[in-house]
Amino acid sequence: MTYENSLIIKIAWKYYNEGMTQNEIAESLNLSRMKVIKYLDIAKANNIIQFKINLNQFVDMDLQNKIKRKYDLQDIYIVPAATQNPLDSLTIAAAQYIEDRITSDTMINVGYGQAVSRTLGHLNISTKYKVTFVSLSGGVRFYIPTAVDSSSDYYTNPNYSHYIMPAPLVVSDHRLAEQLVKERPIRKIFEMIPYSNITIIGIGAVNDKATLVKEGYLSTTEIEIFKSMGAVGDLLSQFYDINGNVLDHKLHTQLVSTDINLLKSLNQVVAVAGGLEKREAIIGALKGGYIDVLITDEEVAKSLLE
Repeated sequence: MTYENSLIIKIAWKYYNEGMTQNEIAESLNLSRMKVIKYLDIAKANNIIQFKINLNQFVDMDLQNKIKRKYDLQDIYIVPAATQNPLDSLTIAAAQYIEDRITSDTMINVGYGQAVSRTLGHLNISTKYKVTFVSLSGGVRFYIPTAVDSSSDYYTNPNYSHYIMPAPLVVSDHRLAEQLVKERPIRKIFEMIPYSNITIIGIGAVNDKATLVKEGYLSTTEIEIFKSMGAVGDLLSQFYDINGNVLDHKLHTQLVSTDINLLKSLNQVVAVAGGLEKREAIIGALKGGYIDVLITDEEVAKSLLE
C-alpha cells in the first residue's frame, strides 16, 4: 500500500470514527486543511467510506501475516493509532469485526471491562438476527447499562437475549466460590459458555488503571505484589506472566469466573486491547494461546514483532 493510500485511510478514520474536525486532523498529521478535504473526497470516490470504513485497505498485510505466524493467531485487526479517544477507536473497530460475523442464532460470550462494554455499545446488528449474550463471570454490575450506555442497542434490541451470571466476581474464600458455581442458575450459564460462536474479552494491564483496582477488588499495593510475582496482565481476573503462565495466587480460587484455560477451546475468542502500556499483557495473552483474534492499534501491532 502506498503512503498516500495509508494517509487517506487514517484521515477517513479520524474524521468519521474519532469525530475529529478537519483542522484537528490537519494539525495532528502536519497537513494543510485543504489536503485533508482532498483526501476525504478521494476516500468517498473510491468507496473507502461506505457504511463502514474499509480497514482492509489500511492493513499492512506483511505486518499482519508476520504477527499471525509468530503468535499462531487466526486473525488480527489493526486500526490507525488514535490521537483522541483511542478506546473508542478500538471498540468501534471491534464492533464492526463482530457485526460482520453475526449470523442467525449467534451466541456471544462476553467478558467485562470498558473495552468489552463499549464494543457491545457500538454493535449495530440487523434485526433479522437473534443473538444471545452470555456473561463469562460474576460481577453483575459489569453487565447492566450505565448512564452512558443505557440507550445502546445492546440493551434495547428485542432480538437480543442476555444471560448474566447472578453472582459477585470475587467472594471471601474458595469454599464459597466453589459452592456458588454449583448453584443451578450459575451452573446453567457456565454450561452455555462452551457452545458460543464468538467470545469477546478485554486484556487487563497490571497497573492502577486496571478494572479490578477501579472497582475496589484490588488495592494498588496488591497490584505491586502481582507485579513482583511476574504478572504482566489478566484475563477474566486471572493473572499471568509474559509467557502466558497463570500465577498461583489465592485470588484465583475466590473468583466466580470462567477459567482462562477454557478460552483455548472456545470458538473465535476476540480480544480488544490497545495502547503500548498493554504491550506485555497482550504478548502474554498471545503466548498463552488464550485468544484467536486480536483487535489492536498500529503502534501495538508493530511493537509485537520487536
